[in-house]
Amino acid sequence: MHTEQIKRRFSSQATSYEQYAIVQKEMAQRLGAIVSATLADKSVESILEIGCGTGGLTRLIRGQYPKAAYEAIDIAPGMIAQARSNLEQHGLAVNFRQADTEEWVWTQPEATRDLIVSGACFQWLLRPESTIRRLCKLLKPGSPLLFSTFGPNTFCELHDSFARAHASLGEQGVRHGLSYLTTEQWLALLDSAGMESLQATVHKVVLTYPGVLDFLRAVKAVGASASEDKTAGLGRKRLLFAMADYYQRTYGDEKGVRVTYEMLFVSGFRSQ
Repeated sequence: MHTEQIKRRFSSQATSYEQYAIVQKEMAQRLGAIVSATLADKSVESILEIGCGTGGLTRLIRGQYPKAAYEAIDIAPGMIAQARSNLEQHGLAVNFRQADTEEWVWTQPEATRDLIVSGACFQWLLRPESTIRRLCKLLKPGSPLLFSTFGPNTFCELHDSFARAHASLGEQGVRHGLSYLTTEQWLALLDSAGMESLQATVHKVVLTYPGVLDFLRAVKAVGASASEDKTAGLGRKRLLFAMADYYQRTYGDEKGVRVTYEMLFVSGFRSQ
């Protein structure tokens, strides 16, 4: 997806994000706990958060380190406005900046941050290898990068249903939605960036939605999309109908349809 599309989509859904971001909230809680445990005995004077969204993780981290200089970046101005409002309601001050991280990061001085943190954002990076490498250079020696993102098993039911739908229509299957890096790929990126003491954990969450359309609407309401297929007209309607029908029959029951989310938590320290 193009950068401008990401910016517009997330800005437009800023007010509905928190209502539907169930998994993202759990990821923020888990990542906040990881940050606390990782930095229990360390001094933190400068924090950088990438992709702050509406400020859920921001509030948790700022609460842990109220005296640190805290800068939070997001590409979507609507998200920034919502995050600023949310933090102000809790009496917390953060330097919010609307910017494209993959461009902004190259303008920043090296070895100036005690912590870089990011929650459920890195899957949107268009150039993850170079961006991660540069982010790691912003860390002071011995300081950590801690982030959460989604793994490749996220929406596995949906991807299977789309594949079956394409096949039933005699079409060649195409990928719908983001392609997620594996834990091993993220660790390899950190290793190539000169990070050490690398760790990763994986948690799977299965949610139930009333129906397939309810699931798709919930994904859209957080600014994402379960499919980037731009095909219009009758052909697309047939595909969506076939997908939803297979999804409901295969992954649904009287309670609704199940949806798998794979949460990855990755950390590393810049070498001394």
